[in-house]
Amino acid sequence: MKEKGLVSIQRLAACHSEVLTGKLHDVCLVVTGEVTNLRSKVSHLAISTLGDLFQALKKNMDQEAEEIARCLLQKMADTNEFIQRAAGQSLRAMVENVTLARSLVVLTSAGV
Repeated sequence: MKEKGLVSIQRLAACHSEVLTGKLHDVCLVVTGEVTNLRSKVSHLAISTLGDLFQALKKNMDQEAEEIARCLLQKMADTNEFIQRAAGQSLRAMVENVTLARSLVVLTSAGV
């Protein structure tokens, strides 16, 4: 069920991103919560969904970037390589799509 919800968020981000902008904080909280799911498939999908949100919503994600980056940076230390790769791709999407100043602040405050 969680997987279907995450896929729905990915589709909304790709095709109807304006629907997500009103509840963006709530959506990001839910998706970020699933990043730590013990099922690696759900965790991977949540990480990918965050990357999709950054790509679709761009600067609208500035306010959410700090908490998401902290979560993704923790996943970079995961033992599963495919989780590490997904976290790296989502972080790259963040850096490429939010404002540069926000990226710098987020990454330096997270200890990178």
